[in-house]
Amino acid sequence: MDRVPSLLRSSTLRSSRALATLAALAALTVTGCARQPTMHLHHAEVSGMSLGFPPSVAVVLVTVVDVNNPNSYDVAVRAVRGTVTFADRYTLPLDYRAPEGGLWLPADRTTQIRVPVTVPLDLAMNLARETFSQPFVGFRIAGKADVTATRTFQIEKDNYSIDERGTFSRQQLELALPHF
Repeated sequence: MDRVPSLLRSSTLRSSRALATLAALAALTVTGCARQPTMHLHHAEVSGMSLGFPPSVAVVLVTVVDVNNPNSYDVAVRAVRGTVTFADRYTLPLDYRAPEGGLWLPADRTTQIRVPVTVPLDLAMNLARETFSQPFVGFRIAGKADVTATRTFQIEKDNYSIDERGTFSRQQLELALPHF
């Protein structure tokens, strides 16, 4: 008689494991056929200055990116790596790390992500001089993004390509450099 309950428990445990495995496979299948979030540069803005140690001064440029998640489940951006090239000439590394757990993008929506880029003062001054007769400074962001699909299963996918171009106002740059 003791054997019957243990057989029932064993059968129930196997069924639970099978259901969990099936759910995981379904999630993998769904995310395997997932549509990649699209990213479009909305705008960029100079948000101020940054002082650091050892002594360094930089301009903080914030790029605002619209990310559309076309999937029926939430997706998180964990990191963005690559380069930012200003005026098709000056390149800086880009290494954005989202807060712990990633920056979650709701399903079927467009979300704005703000990515700060620190531009050394000497480069900012060169850009201001070289673009003196232009109202905008052009830039390009190229690199890779790491994402996580679904809050439940936390399925990670790395190296989604990003390649976007945009501009920011030269006047914003001038306003950040008044004392230099």
